[in-house]
Amino acid sequence: MSTNDITLAEKEVLAVKILKHYYLKDPRPFCVAYSGGKDSSVIVYLTIKMLQELVNENIDLNKEILILNSNTLAELPPVLKHLEESLKSIQYYSDQYNLPVKVKEVTPELKNTLNVQLLGVGMPPPSNQLRWCTDKLKVFPIDKEITSNFPNGKFISVIGTRRDESFSRDARIEKKTVKGTNLKLNDRYKNASNLMPIEDWTTKDVWEYLFKQTNELLNVDFLWKIYSDASGKDTHECTFVAAGGKHIEEGKIGCGVSRFGCWQCYMVRDKDKSLDGLMKSGYENIDLYKKYRDSFWDETQKGWEFTRDPYSHRHQGQEFYNKGDESNPKFGMTMPKGLTLKLRKRFFKELLKLQSQLKEEIITKDEIYHIQLRWIHEGDLNLEAFQEARKYKIKLRFTDLEKDLQKQIKEARLFYRNKLLKKDVRKYFSIETRKRFAVQYFLNPDKIEKKFFPSYDQENHIKKEWKKEQKINPNITFKNILDYS
Repeated sequence: MSTNDITLAEKEVLAVKILKHYYLKDPRPFCVAYSGGKDSSVIVYLTIKMLQELVNENIDLNKEILILNSNTLAELPPVLKHLEESLKSIQYYSDQYNLPVKVKEVTPELKNTLNVQLLGVGMPPPSNQLRWCTDKLKVFPIDKEITSNFPNGKFISVIGTRRDESFSRDARIEKKTVKGTNLKLNDRYKNASNLMPIEDWTTKDVWEYLFKQTNELLNVDFLWKIYSDASGKDTHECTFVAAGGKHIEEGKIGCGVSRFGCWQCYMVRDKDKSLDGLMKSGYENIDLYKKYRDSFWDETQKGWEFTRDPYSHRHQGQEFYNKGDESNPKFGMTMPKGLTLKLRKRFFKELLKLQSQLKEEIITKDEIYHIQLRWIHEGDLNLEAFQEARKYKIKLRFTDLEKDLQKQIKEARLFYRNKLLKKDVRKYFSIETRKRFAVQYFLNPDKIEKKFFPSYDQENHIKKEWKKEQKINPNITFKNILDYS
């Protein structure tokens, strides 16, 4: 019999039975992935129900279950508040009923937060070709916690993945299924397995099940409201949907498939419909978030010649296209690297302005400090991040930097004034290049010859190549700033 032919009550019994079997029969501990969304909420309810049934059956609960949430620190305030309250509620409920549950929230390292990566490092908005955000914001923090809790890598990851979310997901689940079991292969940890108790549930099943649960464990009413509001619909207008958000009633669009995550998410490309929906539903200040998000996206899509640097922000060197051979028109062309410092400074100022308008913390003092450290390496001798922060009463000063760095900046400033303000140097090199050279001259003097400091002519040449997307005039020689040092 297909799982589509059985009732939701029967699906619940089957899901709890599966959880119970692997909790009792498999020696590996459970790690329940909780995002705060609808599917992972169902998994939490089912897990708690399983434990309570075992208690009622007088079975010793000798294995602690880790419920793990990865907080990107970049969600909207109502979602962050829901997450914070949910984690506390799950732990409180578990403690109240003496259930062996440990709730843990992980966050990205300071150097990997979205603000530091976009505005400090200058990473371009994530794309399908370079989806750097998932690893830095979620996977790395989870890996660290998993390694700490399960050093041998042996555990069962209980997740809310469902087949009806997409045809491709259905195919992936089928491919990963271990024959004769309910377990799936775990691509990241060879000694772990995935368990998907609701893999055959529909979106309608998920919401129907949640509506039958008590709000004592999780706030289902808020969860439904935020999903429906993100769809741009009042909860009374909403109807259940099948996978993909299909219409099933004339004039009504289902509200159960909204996307949640970082408010700056650029994986959705152009416009974020969840922000549009929340704004339509009257959430306070969503228009301000949306304006910043859309503006940043629009500006970063204007072409390499307007938005990208020709040098690596990591090692300050030049990198070239080397795929194929001379038949590739890009072969030997300078590769575009991170977002320009000018662009990052502009949106850093906009973000501080937004934070002031919202009266909500969306960038921390520690993030600003880290952003400033990155900017110094690219020639920000005036410490503009600190200067801008102080306008908003965020106290960051030159003396907050490490002593050695203070000394190097002072030397770089003196070198810049004495050597790089001369007319013959200004004639060939931009102020940004000269300041960056001054900093690198003292931060990394032994590697200075390996770094890239293009002249005006060289920058223009590279931008022409980027615009044409091909290598042009390969034999031109350019001025070298090292000759003036």
